[in-house]
Amino acid sequence: MKTYRSLTIGFLAILSTLGYNLNAQNLADGLRFSQTVNNGTARFVSMGGAFGALGADFSSIAVNPAGVGVYKSGEFTITPSFKTQKVSSTFLGVSASDNKNRINLDNLGFVMSFKPYKSEDKGIQAYNLSFGYNRTNDYHSNAITLGDYNKYSIMDYFSAITNGKYTPSQLEPTTNYNPFNTLGGGAWESIMAWNTWLLYQYDSGTGTYEPAIYLQDSVKYKNISTTEGGSGEFTTAFGVNISNKLYLGASLGITDFNYTFNSTYSEDAKASNPSRPNGDRFYYMDYKQYVETKGSGFNLKIGGIYTPIPEVRIGLSLHTPTFYSFDDAFSSSIITNFDTTGTEVIFQSNSPLGRYDYHFETPMKITGSVAVIIMQKGLVSIDVEHLDYSTMRFRRGGDGDTFWDLNSQMGNTFKSVTNLRFGGEYKIGDIALRGGYAYYPSPYKSGFLNDKSKIQQISGGIGYRTGNVSIDFAYLRTLQDVKYVFYDLNIPSVTNKVRDSRVLLTFGFRF
Repeated sequence: MKTYRSLTIGFLAILSTLGYNLNAQNLADGLRFSQTVNNGTARFVSMGGAFGALGADFSSIAVNPAGVGVYKSGEFTITPSFKTQKVSSTFLGVSASDNKNRINLDNLGFVMSFKPYKSEDKGIQAYNLSFGYNRTNDYHSNAITLGDYNKYSIMDYFSAITNGKYTPSQLEPTTNYNPFNTLGGGAWESIMAWNTWLLYQYDSGTGTYEPAIYLQDSVKYKNISTTEGGSGEFTTAFGVNISNKLYLGASLGITDFNYTFNSTYSEDAKASNPSRPNGDRFYYMDYKQYVETKGSGFNLKIGGIYTPIPEVRIGLSLHTPTFYSFDDAFSSSIITNFDTTGTEVIFQSNSPLGRYDYHFETPMKITGSVAVIIMQKGLVSIDVEHLDYSTMRFRRGGDGDTFWDLNSQMGNTFKSVTNLRFGGEYKIGDIALRGGYAYYPSPYKSGFLNDKSKIQQISGGIGYRTGNVSIDFAYLRTLQDVKYVFYDLNIPSVTNKVRDSRVLLTFGFRF
C-alpha cells in the first residue's frame, strides 16, 4: 500500500526564498495586458468612446491627444461609477452563475487653457495643458462552474505530464532536495499530485503512473475563480489650437496594472465509484492556484484634428506600444481526501511562493475618426481603431529568458483587428441625449478556442449643463462570451457568458 508522503515545512521555507518561475507567462496574460475597451467620463462612455475627432472631453485625450487642443477653457472632471457583473457558466448542459459588484473611480481630470494676447482669428488661438487619470480596465469578477463528466479526471492530466519524466524518488523531497536543479519549476504539479496520492506508480522501470481513480468512474467538477484589480493611465497632454481649424496634441501616459487571480478546482467522487484493489478510495481533491501581477509602464501618443468646414471634423492619432515592467507572485496547493484501510486521511502538498519579473510590449495603435455636426444641435461620430495583437511581445525575463517560443506562439495565435466605435448626441436646450455602440472583434485567429469571442458595448446617457457646471449620466452594457478548458486534455470547453452593467456619473466644472 502506498505510504504517506508530504513536503516538509523546512523544504518549503528554503525554496520560498528562491526566485524561480513556477508559473510561466502565457497567451492570456499578453491579451490581458494589451486589450482595453470603452472607459472614462460619462459623456465619453455614453457615446461609445467615439471621440477621436471631437475632443474637449478629458477621456477623449486617451484616444486622440489633439482633443485637449479643442478646449476653449479650463475644466475639472471627476467620475465615480458602479459596476455589477454576472458570469453564467455552462459545461455539458450544467449551468451555474455568480455576481460581483464594484464601486470605482473611472476618471479624474484637470485641463488648463492659455490664450495668447492677440485678437486675430489666425495662428495659435490657445495652448492647453491637461493631466489626470482614466481607468482602462476593471478585473473584479466572480465565476463558478459545475459539471459531471465520466471520461477524464485532472488525475489523467497529472499522470500524462508525469509519465516517463520523473521517478518516485525525484518527486519525494528530502532535506537537501532541490527539484529546480534537475527537474525545473514545471515539476511542481507532478510533485503535488504524487504527494497527495492522486498518482499511483504503475511501472517502476519506466516511471509510469496511473490516476488514483479509474477512467470509467465519474467525478463531479467544480471550479470557483475570483479575480481582482484593474489598470489605469495617468496622462499628461499638451495641445494647440491653430486658427480654430487644426488642433495638434501629444501625451505621455504612465500606466499602472494590478491583477490577482484565485481559483479552486475541485473533483468529488460519486458514491458508486469503487475502491482500488488495495482498498484505497478517493473522495475529493481541491487544486488551489494563486497569481498576482503588478506592473507599470509608459506610452506616447500624438494626434491631430482638422475641420475643413465647421460641420465636419477629421481626426487621426498614433499610439506607441505601452512598455511595461511586471512582477508576478504565484503559488499552488493540492488537498485530497482518501479512505485508507477504513480511515479517512487528508493530504496536502504546497508549492513554494514563486516570484518572477519580466517586461512586455503591447501593440501599436492607429485611430482614424470622423464627426459630423448637425445644425449645432446634434452630432454623429465614428472611430476606426486598428492594432495587431500578433505583435505583442514578452521581453527580458528575470532569469534571462528571451521568450522566443512564447512570442512565436503569439504570432501564430493572434491577428490584427479593427475596432469600431459609434456615438451620437442631440441637444434640447441645456439637456443632451446620447447613445453609442462599440464593437471589438476577437483577436484570435480562426480555429482557436475563442476565435468568435467578440466584445460588444451598448451605451446611452443624458447630460445637463448650466453655466460652468455640468452633470453627465451614462449607462454601459458589455456583452462577451468566453470559452476555456479545465485542464489540458480532450475535455469539452466551458462557456462563460459575461454581462456587465455600469452606471457612471461625471461632475464637471469649467473655468
